[in-house]
Amino acid sequence: MAGASVSDPAPGTEVPASRHPQQLARTLRVAGNMTITLSVIGPAASVFAIGSVALREQGSGAFLAFLIAAVISGCLAAGWAELGALYPTAGGLYGIVARVLGRRAGFLALVLQLALFVIVPSAFALAAGQYLAAVWPAISPRTAALVVLAAATALATAGIRFNAAVTAAFLALELVIILIVSALGFAHADWSLATTLLDPRVYAADGVAAPVTLGTLLAGVTLGMGAYAGYGGAVIFSEETRGPRRGIARALLGALGVAVLAELLAITAALLGAPSQAQLMTATVPMSYLVRSLGGDRLVTVATLALVATFFNLLLAVLLEYARVLYSAGRDRAWPAPLNRTLGRVHPKTSAPVVATLTIGAAALTLTAVSDYAAAVTFASLTVVVTFALIALSALASRVRQPDLARPYRMPLWPLPPLVALAGVAVTVLLQTGRDLAIVAAILAAGLLYDAAYLGPRRTTHWILLDPLIAQLDADDG
Repeated sequence: MAGASVSDPAPGTEVPASRHPQQLARTLRVAGNMTITLSVIGPAASVFAIGSVALREQGSGAFLAFLIAAVISGCLAAGWAELGALYPTAGGLYGIVARVLGRRAGFLALVLQLALFVIVPSAFALAAGQYLAAVWPAISPRTAALVVLAAATALATAGIRFNAAVTAAFLALELVIILIVSALGFAHADWSLATTLLDPRVYAADGVAAPVTLGTLLAGVTLGMGAYAGYGGAVIFSEETRGPRRGIARALLGALGVAVLAELLAITAALLGAPSQAQLMTATVPMSYLVRSLGGDRLVTVATLALVATFFNLLLAVLLEYARVLYSAGRDRAWPAPLNRTLGRVHPKTSAPVVATLTIGAAALTLTAVSDYAAAVTFASLTVVVTFALIALSALASRVRQPDLARPYRMPLWPLPPLVALAGVAVTVLLQTGRDLAIVAAILAAGLLYDAAYLGPRRTTHWILLDPLIAQLDADDG
């Protein structure tokens, strides 16, 4: 069926429940899935970008904040792993939510995903441009961002197995950066400062230390959850992954585990190894201050160039992920017939969703040409948090509504993990600004309007959630 496209039936035609054809090439091993998923998380980029913000705002509380975030993320990931193995579809989040909480909830999940599709690649591209300009000031950050994004888009149109090899190479470089930074920090560690990890303090610009308040610490938990986000991508690549469905759970949990270990290691090394905690927490980019103070300017240049490669890898991985969700939405007939046919098409040789990939790349390039980094990420964190809430609710509801389903992977201690995740999500929502809440509410309202005005009257012909072909996977589960 490679090269086939989705076609909509005539309005009013009843569409029986069935399985969609296998169009995506099932060529990934679990390790390949985990590699791309870990690249979506981007541990080094998270440490230097989000980790630096946490060190400035939470001070030594960054360690505790990231540790709590790891616990919440682990609970959320346990539920995501169970549901992903149960519903291995390229739709990922929306495919799970729709099958557990209903079609309308699933479409709202898709709308939230679409809101991130243009914003996130543009933000990462602009960040890469800024790092390149820091090394070569003559380079325009925006021009560099456009070039990096265009190159990542072109590469993302290739086959998934080739891209898994590319992301693996870049990911190795990324983990080397974290190991070097961590080794530098621990080699110069002042272990007397270890008490500040659990009794955190933050330094003001004048160098005066103050205890970290509970509100400040909780804001750091939000940052930590964002730094670990991306592990749900393992489900999106499930239709291209070989082997038993429980392998999807292993890829998801494994990617999160490596990210947590790497990021906590680097944060701890920075807090213990910095020549001055006060200077670390007041530096413009704390992690760059650590590398410069312990390794010199040349190492900073090398690390910066390696970070640009990391951002490119992250861009490539998210484009691969987002393209498959957009392809899946076309296959599930979320849009008018011409769009469904176009987006639901794969390349006849590579089985890659080329049109969906180019669509997301073109939209991100357009935004990158006219926006700045701050504008690109204003509401992204809240949008991600809302998607977390949908997964946690699904993890609770699935066992209640579908108790007899055979589950290739079962989360331990149910219902505790999703309840812990929901509590963490609730706290993070309370910390968001009214403006960001209003933006997300407007996006959801637009989704409800489209669902009511377009999808509702076409219930028998549109938004048909076909199941993936998992007969062979079920046989492998044996």
